[in-house]
Amino acid sequence: MGALRFILAMSVAYGHAGDFLGFPLIPGDTAVQCFYAVSGFYMALVLNEKYRPESSSYFLFISNRFARLFPAYAAVLCLTFLFAAVSSPELPFVSRWHSLPVLDWWSAIFLIGSQVLMWGQDLYFYLTLKAGALVFWPDFHTAPEPIIPLLVIPQGWTLGLEFSFYLIAPFIVRRSAGAIVIVLAASLALRLLLHLAGYAGDPWSYRFFPSELAVFLLGALGYRVYSSGRARIERSVVGERPRQPAYSQSSVWRGLDPHLPRIFVLAVACVGVALLINRWNGVSRIASVGFFMLAVAAIPFLFRASKSWTFDRLLGELSYPIYICHVLVIWCLDRVVSLGAGYVRGFTIMAATIALSWVLYWSIDRPIDAWRQRRFDRERALVSPALPAPQPGL
Repeated sequence: MGALRFILAMSVAYGHAGDFLGFPLIPGDTAVQCFYAVSGFYMALVLNEKYRPESSSYFLFISNRFARLFPAYAAVLCLTFLFAAVSSPELPFVSRWHSLPVLDWWSAIFLIGSQVLMWGQDLYFYLTLKAGALVFWPDFHTAPEPIIPLLVIPQGWTLGLEFSFYLIAPFIVRRSAGAIVIVLAASLALRLLLHLAGYAGDPWSYRFFPSELAVFLLGALGYRVYSSGRARIERSVVGERPRQPAYSQSSVWRGLDPHLPRIFVLAVACVGVALLINRWNGVSRIASVGFFMLAVAAIPFLFRASKSWTFDRLLGELSYPIYICHVLVIWCLDRVVSLGAGYVRGFTIMAATIALSWVLYWSIDRPIDAWRQRRFDRERALVSPALPAPQPGL
């Protein structure tokens, strides 16, 4: 599944580079929502098989997830400030910060804190400034003083939704498939109610966390399909009658039934139809939503087929650095090298993005991942030393 994550990240970078081949690949909103589903799958996987209640704490899970995202984000944030300080042309966020009126304390704390800590940047799409104070505004396209240009890492708003999901995931994805379906249906109903109330299109169509929760939970349902298939395979291998696996007390195996694949496909179809209605912009929308549905439906099978492929895993690990650094690469190349438009600029941006992502992965993400694993091993040894070791790579 690492190849899928890599393609999604590169599609976002390609779109921000201006569709230099002359045609769009995977639309940005479709790629982002596919990422949400992939995230839902992985969080269900790690919470059911690694960060189990008997072997780890809620704080360990949340702090390790923060440590997974923050170091590379902080590095790109610092590099962006450094480039802004040494480059003569002003970057978009610099001129916008300079033009701000005097802010009240709460607004200043939110605008600075959300970009330092990652969480809350998705709310920029629902706010505007009035007399130096942040107020609600339902459509950022018509905001009198939009605050989106203040984002130092413009694509960082998705991290707010990611971390919001991390905060509640332990209370949802460990439950039965039926419970996940109920929460997914509630999220989907909210999306449709907002649409009927006039809150359709961007930002409500893929930036509003309560309605995007359904997309995350599609991935969690996909994990249930994967784990039920694995249980059947294990039973067939040992040649015994159906029975619970050795660690049957784990919630991994609860709520599994032969109807899960059908429920999963039905849920994917329902969310796909809702996304089609919620952001209709012509026939091309059918193709993008069709890709979303196929990609999400394939997640459990892609993971099963590729989970032991080292190269595929490496591609997946590069996806987050690619996503978080590509706008900085575009700014740097456009202001320093001035390649103009066309293929040369586009392919240079993509190559430079992959190169910087490689550096971020080997110098930051990889050492931090090793440290996070040591934290987990220490707590697990203290809490439940008799438990078998979790599967590697989770």
